[in-house]
Amino acid sequence: MKITLHTPLDLHTFASMAGGKLTLRNISEEMTVTHVCTDSREADKGTLFCAIRGERVDGHHYMAKAAELGCTAFLCERVPDDAPTASYIVVEDTVAALSALALSRREDEMQALSVIAITGSVGKTTTKEMTAAVLEQGKRLFKKDGNYNSTIGLPLSFLEIGDSVECAVLEMGMSGRGEIAAMTQAVRPRIAVVANIGSSHLEYLGTRENIARAKLEIASRLPAGGTLLINGDEPLLSHLGQDFGEDLPVIPEGIRTLRVSLAGAPNADYIAQNITPRDGGMDFDLATPDGLWQDLWIPAIGEHLVWAASFAAAVGQLSGLTEGQVKSGLSSYRPADMRQNTRIVGGVTVIEDCYNAAPESMKAALNVLKLTASPHPHARRIAVLGDMKELGENTVALHRAVGAACADKGVDLLITVGELGAEIARGAMDAGMSPDAIRITGGKDTYGDTAEYLKSILREGDHVLFKASRSMALETIAASVTDGLNKG
Repeated sequence: MKITLHTPLDLHTFASMAGGKLTLRNISEEMTVTHVCTDSREADKGTLFCAIRGERVDGHHYMAKAAELGCTAFLCERVPDDAPTASYIVVEDTVAALSALALSRREDEMQALSVIAITGSVGKTTTKEMTAAVLEQGKRLFKKDGNYNSTIGLPLSFLEIGDSVECAVLEMGMSGRGEIAAMTQAVRPRIAVVANIGSSHLEYLGTRENIARAKLEIASRLPAGGTLLINGDEPLLSHLGQDFGEDLPVIPEGIRTLRVSLAGAPNADYIAQNITPRDGGMDFDLATPDGLWQDLWIPAIGEHLVWAASFAAAVGQLSGLTEGQVKSGLSSYRPADMRQNTRIVGGVTVIEDCYNAAPESMKAALNVLKLTASPHPHARRIAVLGDMKELGENTVALHRAVGAACADKGVDLLITVGELGAEIARGAMDAGMSPDAIRITGGKDTYGDTAEYLKSILREGDHVLFKASRSMALETIAASVTDGLNKG
């Protein structure tokens, strides 16, 4: 991970912002930093290498490697005994120092910046991309591509924002309590979005209530007059805590809470209505606090995408954009890599949605497969599905529920990969899907055979979905299949 600073910084300034002490080891030359990285392989002259101490890898062990590539500036928690000639900014905690850097810039240079922070169990990136597409119609915008939604990536990306930027759309992920609070503390959003509460991270947090508490940390540093947008159809969010028990999330006083709904919740402030597939996308109306916006359209299939579009439209309205600007922005949306990337190759419709997977997004993707194939009466619906990670003690049941959804959505052929993928197959059979319509395969060592099988049976008009958790790398099968279809 490497970023370019908005403007070069001298090390004394950097140390002050990070709350660290600058130590020179056999060097007296003042230097200016132009880049910051966390991977020693990307370190070079003019780059500050941040030595991150993780659970499995300690970046301090790679400082010498960075020095070999010309790096002479380090942010670290200790200076090694055999430290190379260089400048060292020593801090108690490197990750916390990155947040301190972002907060220092926020308070000293970017108080006028409108920060929109987005979190949710699934669809964070899609919501970010749609929101950015909307805001670009009327604002000078910063939006970072790629996975910069962690306590490391988010504050680093904040250091890239130029002085002329009016709005920054940032994504916040997490694996445990306290992480979103730390990111929120660093960048101080004015609008926060909690898109949904799913099953991801049950392995670490135990219950959906705990997931909701962790997600709602995004409101912890909203200023008075700030806005919290939440999913008004999610019981754990719609009344902000009545189902949480004693450990309620803390929403600061003076925060405006607005609810977004697709089910017509009576207390909702934004309600999506008349949701209809049209022209390869989704058409809908949106009831807003300022009146009804009609005929909004996004160029992608799936009701779950209307959620993202509704949040994006709400952020646009709250940011002063007109109905016309919001419509234009939504229609310009394009999915990020490996997220519901739909294309026709050799007469076959390929839906590549391999970036990540949870039970909720799996079922949404199966619905997309059904919707895209429905206008074509002879189209076969083929689902290639693999393991979902971090689901805790309910892992087997949640995989089998996805299998049941395959049967419910009329999947004609189910191909599962991975050990847990086999549980999807069992769930499909339990729900009445014929074993003849199911093919259970193994792990990554079987991907080549799976790709060859698909290439042998796919025919013009078929629709095929690829989806699994990121660690399954299911895009390798998709790439092999599409390459074969192109050549065919």
